[in-house]
This record gives sequence, structure tokens and C-alpha cells, in this order.
Amino acid sequence: MGRLRIHRNWRMSVKSFTMNGTEEKIRYAIGSAAAAAAIFAPLSYKWKGVLTGVAAGAIITAVYGISPLRRILG
Repeated sequence: MGRLRIHRNWRMSVKSFTMNGTEEKIRYAIGSAAAAAAIFAPLSYKWKGVLTGVAAGAIITAVYGISPLRRILG
């Protein structure tokens, strides 16, 4: 019984950090644009690494649907 209550409270707290469909689409677009720029743009390896990190972060948060910014801001 105690485990069920913890799970239920955890689920309620995660629900407040989820994003809507528009925010998901924006994150997919930003991630895709950053990935395309990292692959095709004539940049140094430093900037390609930065763009790859941005792309990975945006796409992963869009896939999981949890906004880390909302989690930080509370």
C-alpha cells in the first residue's frame, strides 16, 4: 500500500512538468535544425559539437515530453 501511494504522488508531480503538443513540435524543429546545421554547415568541430548537444537535448526532451526548464522553475 505504501508503494502505491509513492507511485501515485510521483506520477502527479511528473504530470505538472509535461509539455503540450506545440512545445513538442517546437523542440523537434529546433533539434532538427541544429542537427542539420551540425551535419551540413561548414563550421569548426567546436561549433559542430555545440550544435550536436543542442540537437540531442531538444530531441530527447521532445521524445520524453518532460520539460527540464519547468522542473527547474518548479
